[in-house]
Amino acid sequence: MQINTLFLNELVNNSPNMVQSKLILLLKSFSKQEFREFSKFVASPFFNQKEDVIKMYEILKKAAPDFPEKKIKREVVMKKINPKQTFEEKQYKYLSNLLLKLAEQFISYKETERRPLIKEYHLLNAYVKRDIDKNYNFIYRKAEAYQDHSSHRDAEFYYREYLLKNVEAERFNKKRVRKNNDQVSQLLGALDIYYFSNKLKHTCHILNDQTIISNNADTFIPTSIIEYLIEHDFIKYPAVHLYLVLYQLLTVGDGKYFSEIKSILKAYHNYFENEELKEVYYTVINYSIRQIRKGERTDYYLNEAYVMYKNGIESTLLLDDGYLPPWTFKNVVKAGLRLKKYEDTEQFIIESQPMLRKEFQSDAFHYNMAEISYRRGHLDSAMEHLNQVEYSDIYYILGAKKLQLKIYYETDEFDALESLLSSFQTYLKRNKLISDDNRNTYLNFTKCLNKIIKNELKKAGLKEEIENTSPITDKNWLLEIIKK
Repeated sequence: MQINTLFLNELVNNSPNMVQSKLILLLKSFSKQEFREFSKFVASPFFNQKEDVIKMYEILKKAAPDFPEKKIKREVVMKKINPKQTFEEKQYKYLSNLLLKLAEQFISYKETERRPLIKEYHLLNAYVKRDIDKNYNFIYRKAEAYQDHSSHRDAEFYYREYLLKNVEAERFNKKRVRKNNDQVSQLLGALDIYYFSNKLKHTCHILNDQTIISNNADTFIPTSIIEYLIEHDFIKYPAVHLYLVLYQLLTVGDGKYFSEIKSILKAYHNYFENEELKEVYYTVINYSIRQIRKGERTDYYLNEAYVMYKNGIESTLLLDDGYLPPWTFKNVVKAGLRLKKYEDTEQFIIESQPMLRKEFQSDAFHYNMAEISYRRGHLDSAMEHLNQVEYSDIYYILGAKKLQLKIYYETDEFDALESLLSSFQTYLKRNKLISDDNRNTYLNFTKCLNKIIKNELKKAGLKEEIENTSPITDKNWLLEIIKK
């Protein structure tokens, strides 16, 4: 199959930097297996009949996975393809664009293979057009069997149902068969389920995102539609039920929807892909965190978030590529400490630390063990752990410095305290990686602590200043120490 080369010069590699070209960016995403498979793909005469394209790919493949500039410079690549020919930019663009289009065909094919029944749907359409009933019936029965045995009942399941009923309805129409044709009603039913589940799903995603970033997207779903879904028993379909209750939780905020969504997640955990369930889990956890910040049943929602985090980790649902994300690890520990579940949290740190990527393990262990030791009043142990933190992350740097300041104050190490206050304030002002919000939060803490140790204000006035300062970290600790 020949590739249309029209407008090739507009398509891809106009960047003078080969490393940033679309072709190289795509090849960088290939796994080792995909590199091997693509070698066969490029060498297939059906897809490519140009030997120079095969040569170009083999040259670039040898530079994988990093593709250093010196190995993939245009002149270097073209010289290896044809040592006797002088470099021509036009020829280079022509070959690299052909290779890019082949790579895009390849990943498109891979994606089609990955999604169940998409290939079969196109095959069924082809058999309808060619009027080959025997082959059509065989493939259709296989597709139906796949659907019947599928454990999932997500939107994708009903999309496949719609596709199958659609092609069957097309077949009936082509044959002008009207008798006992219920395919259209089944098609419409599957389409309704697919549409409403996706409508609710994406609306919930937007509602969750709007709590973090400004977004003016319209998320209103009329009450009449909600009532229609309930009255017509759409909640018997997990794909609709899950997101309908989640939508009600995010918009109405009633506690009964929180309890219901937890029950649904437990009941429907086999009906959805892990990635989709993970998004719902985080949405519910984020809802809990927002309630905590509002002061709504703080202990209840804090415990719920803590339990959901731990359950999600134990089931591997909240892992990314088999690893525990460091921010999820931190949030579990923070919740456990606020709930004063010190033994449980310490056990979590010890057991879950190996689930982090190697580069995060040491700091995650020592910093969080320092936090637990401090909460238990074991200040020497806390300092021992802090001294082993290598500061691989801004979060650990800020948290560790703050914790050291508190320990120095509580152990009357005022020389060390003043020295660290000065260096920490300089660090906060100069480090460009710290967000303005975090910078001000910690600067305000250091300023207030500095005033406390220097007795710059009377206690009453200092108490009022701390209470009115925002943003600030560990406000309650500062208010406690001025009482003493």
